[in-house]
Amino acid sequence: MSRRWFLASVTLGAAADAASVKDARPLFTPAAKITRTVDGGPAETFPDPPGPSLQLLGPGDALGFDRSVVVRSEPPDGATDAVPEYFAHIEFSDASLPWLLSLPAASRLPWLTLLVLRDDEGDLAPGTLTHVVTAPGSALPDLAESWAWAHVEARVEDGEAPQDAVARDVRSGVDDVVARLVCPRRLDPERDWLACVVPTTKAGRAAGLGEPPPPDGAAAAWTPGQSQITLPVYHAWRFRTGKEGSSFEDLARRIKPVRTDRLKGLGFGSRTVDVRHPWPHEDLLKGIAPDEVTVPVHGALTLPGTDTADEEWTHRPSMDKFRELVTDHLDAPASRRLPDHVGSPPDRDEKAVAAPLYGSHHSGVQTVPPGGWMRQLNTQVKYRIAAAIGARYVQLEQEFLMARAWEQIGQADEANQALAAGELAAAAAEAAQAKHLGTMKTAALTELATLYRDGMEQPDGTVPVQAVLAPSAVPRGAASTAFVRLTRPGGALRRRTGRTTAELDAGGAMPTSAFLSEAMDAPKTSLPVTWLAGVRPEALPAATGTVQGPLTRQTVFGDPAAAFSTRTLGHLIFTMWMVCVDFIEPGEGPLAMFPEFGNPRDRLKAIFDQATHAAVDRSPRETHRTVLVRGARRLIGADESSALLADTGLGMTGGEFVGRIRSRVRPMPRTMDHMTTLLGGAVMSGRTADDPRPLRPLMRHPEFGFPIAAELLARWPEWAVPGITNFPDDRSALLEPNPAFVEALLVGLNQEFNRELRWREYPTDEAGTPFSRFWPPGGAAPGYGEIARWRPDDKLGDHDPSADSKLLVLLIRAEVLRRYPGTIVLAAKSVNRTVEGAGVTWQEPRFVLPVDERTNLYGFEGLTVAQAAAEHWMFVVREPMRAAQFGFDKRTDASPPFVSWPDLTWDEVPQVNGFVVPRVVGGLPPTIAAPLDPPRWEGLDAADFARILFQRPFQVAFSAKTMLTG
Repeated sequence: MSRRWFLASVTLGAAADAASVKDARPLFTPAAKITRTVDGGPAETFPDPPGPSLQLLGPGDALGFDRSVVVRSEPPDGATDAVPEYFAHIEFSDASLPWLLSLPAASRLPWLTLLVLRDDEGDLAPGTLTHVVTAPGSALPDLAESWAWAHVEARVEDGEAPQDAVARDVRSGVDDVVARLVCPRRLDPERDWLACVVPTTKAGRAAGLGEPPPPDGAAAAWTPGQSQITLPVYHAWRFRTGKEGSSFEDLARRIKPVRTDRLKGLGFGSRTVDVRHPWPHEDLLKGIAPDEVTVPVHGALTLPGTDTADEEWTHRPSMDKFRELVTDHLDAPASRRLPDHVGSPPDRDEKAVAAPLYGSHHSGVQTVPPGGWMRQLNTQVKYRIAAAIGARYVQLEQEFLMARAWEQIGQADEANQALAAGELAAAAAEAAQAKHLGTMKTAALTELATLYRDGMEQPDGTVPVQAVLAPSAVPRGAASTAFVRLTRPGGALRRRTGRTTAELDAGGAMPTSAFLSEAMDAPKTSLPVTWLAGVRPEALPAATGTVQGPLTRQTVFGDPAAAFSTRTLGHLIFTMWMVCVDFIEPGEGPLAMFPEFGNPRDRLKAIFDQATHAAVDRSPRETHRTVLVRGARRLIGADESSALLADTGLGMTGGEFVGRIRSRVRPMPRTMDHMTTLLGGAVMSGRTADDPRPLRPLMRHPEFGFPIAAELLARWPEWAVPGITNFPDDRSALLEPNPAFVEALLVGLNQEFNRELRWREYPTDEAGTPFSRFWPPGGAAPGYGEIARWRPDDKLGDHDPSADSKLLVLLIRAEVLRRYPGTIVLAAKSVNRTVEGAGVTWQEPRFVLPVDERTNLYGFEGLTVAQAAAEHWMFVVREPMRAAQFGFDKRTDASPPFVSWPDLTWDEVPQVNGFVVPRVVGGLPPTIAAPLDPPRWEGLDAADFARILFQRPFQVAFSAKTMLTG
């Protein structure tokens, strides 16, 4: 820990050892010490031989100093409100500068001094070598006492000697130590002043004026009683003093607490609003209300215990009628959409376009509900005013807010474009599938495309269907698109086949897909199969039941082309019939009538043998079945596979298999997979293909973390704290937040901004809460939560984030805040009603809100009015940390008695001609009981006077109880 340490002077090197003066220059006589040592013998010291006298530079050899060593001047150059009770002074980074060219004497005097002149006492003028000033003798201090007003200040760590710290700093130039010149003149208030650094010797004066060195150059530059003198100026600055009593202590002592009941009498804390004419175009309260009807409206901050949940009109029947009318007015737009209003004459414009129903976008409610926060907000004047203030802020700042909103959107706009394109593509694909695939049955879907067939996996996710069909009796290519194209309903082969029968149904010959669909979807106990084009099946008796099959008679027209097409298509369909066998368990379906055959080849042979004995019309106009049978036999005979009817291993029925295909080829899941790859999982999280709109656009809203309270105070301070512009000066008061007003303002603010977002085509659903921070500090985390999540039966004020921790606000309007903008205000839980000593609990304000340059709001979290009074909390106004100040206070009735040097005022200080003197003049200061440090005024050095003049930081405390009623 460092300490502030004052030293009287610093001299280093040869100047510190100089003992005489010649021609206004210090003389230094060095001494040489000689020691001789003979080998093996003791050291022998000889008497010091006298050295030559060396003449050092003196004050007459300098025309000034480097201006860069000036680190601070007080008051600052150009200041207009300097404290007249404080001394002007200047600081140098070189701690040895004031004594660098000083002359040896019994009391070493600095070769520089600070002179402060009134504007009517002298001014700068150009000189031969430097600027000069001509000052009257009354404005000159006694140079014989200049030693008392030059000192050194060092910041010394605990345990370190101050002399060592100063010597190290002077040699290294670290600038932890400064030298200071103080002018001991008491300044008049509200005057302009010129501060000058001038030489203190005649030699220095003559050198600066360009005159020959005087024979008495070591003498003082002026003497008491001299009428006037012209001096060279090494450095100068100007300032003006303020009013008397403008020190921090004087201003802070002016602050007086004000009780709540007195502020109520002044009209502070609420505004009176005339509600006699709520609608300007029509007097709807005529005949009901008196000539004047008012309601008090509180702001964001209120006096403790003054706001009520329900507003208080001066005429209750007018309030009831107003709420009835405003409810009908707000409900009118929604009621126009009801069925009983359709086709009725249009309403007046004011019903079609009504006032805003605040909270409707967030809650989804389009009419005033019977209770809850929305009813409070929309039917009570004080809350509608708050919401309108929030909406007005958006209207005034819409361009700035939208610019910040677009900065936050990031890539959401591009993502929404991709989602919209994907949603359109998925919807178009689903429509196409519904048109073309929706009517297809089981087998047709297996022939759609190689993409689906190869991509379809087993239930265990390992074996594609193509790998399962390869070793079966299904001919290669039978499930290909080429075969489907060959047998498509509108193809030439199909049309020609249709002419081969005389008794066809209206649909013509059955295509491959229809045949397989019936085969795969039919019950296993009775499998109707119509498999040959142009064939009308008839019932055939069988031992196990009735089975419709290919063993039927057909009549064919005498058309060679048609006959050839029929034979070709029939052979293909006959082969495809074997496909259905792969989806039927052995021993069931159409083969159940041949139990004597155990292997697949025998079963097929039985089918063909049965077909050979069928009745066939062998007329020239008939097609011989044997042609088809031989073609099928040749096809089967060429396949040497031993598992012609092997189980496919699908583990499911044909309908289940096709259902799996339908599910896998749905456009939406595939589009969502693509969007997940394109946009990332974070964007698509929470979306499933079963959602009503899985590719709905991203609904985002910007987040503004700045506190709205600061904006409200800057634009409409009378709505933040009603009556604050008329709050008396140098007073303080305690206030409480009004959470209902705050929440009403936030609802109006967010609803209006959401409307603006939609108008600017921002991707939002108007239910977000971009603004959720009212009180400082700001931040991204919602303060009052998402408005859309407020429960309908909640009340305004139920969502206050400080409801548990509480918040107490101190209002201070005082000149000290303007004069000292860094003033610190703290809350302290006192011990024995004092904030001094151990055990005091200190609390910093959660926020500081400036109202104007003289008015601040200090928010303290965790305090209530009752707690502050019961626990004797006090509020402390503390002087901000500043650079060193030197001077005395002006004695007033509030000044403490003189018991220590900090209590010393100008009334007790010895003065001569307006200058403080380091000697007793007119008697000693008043006797005090406590010992002083230093113990007396006389016999001190410059460091002691620096300690006496130093102005320690001041603080004043006042009790919270003094600002409360009762």
